Amino acid sequence: MSHGTNKKVSLTEKYLPKDVWKWLSIKTSWGTTVYDCCKSALENPDSNVGLYAPDPECYDTFADLFHPVIAEYHKVDVSKLKSVHDLGDASKLEDLTTEYAEQIVSTRVRVGRTVKGFPMASKLTREQRLDLESRVREALSKLDGDLSGTYKSLTEMSYDERNKLIDEHILYNDAEDKYLGSAGGYNDWPIGRGVFMNKAKNFIVWVNEEDHIRIISMQKGASLKQVWGRLVKAIHAMETKLEFVRHDKFGYLTFCPTNIGTGLRASVHVKVPKIADSGKLNEICQSMDLQPRGIHGEHTESVGGVYDISNKIRIGRTEWDLINTMWIGVKKLLDAELKK
Repeated sequence: MSHGTNKKVSLTEKYLPKDVWKWLSIKTSWGTTVYDCCKSALENPDSNVGLYAPDPECYDTFADLFHPVIAEYHKVDVSKLKSVHDLGDASKLEDLTTEYAEQIVSTRVRVGRTVKGFPMASKLTREQRLDLESRVREALSKLDGDLSGTYKSLTEMSYDERNKLIDEHILYNDAEDKYLGSAGGYNDWPIGRGVFMNKAKNFIVWVNEEDHIRIISMQKGASLKQVWGRLVKAIHAMETKLEFVRHDKFGYLTFCPTNIGTGLRASVHVKVPKIADSGKLNEICQSMDLQPRGIHGEHTESVGGVYDISNKIRIGRTEWDLINTMWIGVKKLLDAELKK
């Protein structure tokens, strides 16, 4: 007997617009639906972007949604976009003069990466998350020289230990971002999460925070040359142990589409009280594709005129280009601050 008109249709299917029904019935091989991608935006109407990719296939399976969002947020023509990467030569970065360097409290650069063979944060089962953590832990244990260090799971730390590392900007905050929470980024928290630190605490790897891994190089002061040099060395070393998901068009894929491409965020904590008081900080940053934040991360306030200034663009240009753009922008910001 053919189904034809005899197919029973639920009232939901009957009254939901047909194109919405079609969208909801599409799934990736990891079982992700378009609802999973949009859940954070639905629960948080104040979201700026609100879209997440619970697995790497979402970027293509739900192209009708992801591509226009990526195009607008990143200001790129997705149809012409190609993944371009070049880590450059850190020794060619110029050091700032003393007067300028004194305004910079610290410098840090991080990249986000997704390990091949696993879905992203919200689709990971507890078993997969623990498996991923142990694979990354194993890879990190092989690092040597000034990159060698120790890995600790959050579940192995006391609250005091965790809070001390959060205050030192070494560890991520404890499941406090409502947007990430709605997206499923904190499922099974704190299981399968942890942090790796080298002995000098200037090379850090976050495991299973928002992305599978975030590789971070940081130190007090203004030497981008040292910070970037260390990060490049770490990326190369980790690529010999783990394979990362890379898309022909979008580069390195991450849970949030705002971080795709290079996955790179280069930032300085810089003292610019005069510019901040003049109300021109956002305007100046915008003109140079920089993003100002409070020093405790996104959606936080400044403390004592110190702001976290970073590259807003992550995609369509190489890592080397973005590092240089951020550095030139910070120098311009300091020009304006010190002239007044």
